[in-house]
Amino acid sequence: MIKAIAFDLGGVLFTEGKTVAVKKLAEKYSYDKDIMLAILKSKESLDLHYGLITANQFWEWAQNQLPKNYDAQTIRKEWYDGYVLNNEMLELLKQLKANYKIIAFSGNIKERIEYLDKKYGFRKYFDLEIYSYDHHVCKPQEEFTKILLQESKLYGDEIVYIDDSAYWSKGAAAFGIKILIYKSGQIESLKGKFKILGILQ
Repeated sequence: MIKAIAFDLGGVLFTEGKTVAVKKLAEKYSYDKDIMLAILKSKESLDLHYGLITANQFWEWAQNQLPKNYDAQTIRKEWYDGYVLNNEMLELLKQLKANYKIIAFSGNIKERIEYLDKKYGFRKYFDLEIYSYDHHVCKPQEEFTKILLQESKLYGDEIVYIDDSAYWSKGAAAFGIKILIYKSGQIESLKGKFKILGILQ
């Protein structure tokens, strides 16, 4: 019996901000996409997601790696602003919340979560939040899923998890969690999958 619905954030509840930001920075400031992606996908960026370094430490490091005419603080703001709330997904979340525990399950950055919550006030809709920066592990590591199960006090087959990537969700699938892959703009398809599971009428 399904008791909880877990949501990824980037690419599900929000647009996938890295892609949006890199495109905008290239168009607006002529920043090289490969240079920016090298920074945003670096080992140091992973350390930031794992909560091993602070945001200020990361951006100070980034500024030292970038060409002199690049501004790390501009990239920082555009990266966070690239995550735009998916209102259709939020409405679905609210609908599901009437009958299920709602969980945030995300590899994320503490500063960005705080920034987006201040902007959108989204955290109040979650009954439980599991973030990589709190536990120093991330998707698709199975250890991250174990934390989800421990903190939710649920078994894998009692959870449905929405992600935008089969790769990042494979750690959850290993524990019998039902994975639903959401692609941008396909909210009706996702609702159809919920109906098949008997979760939506």
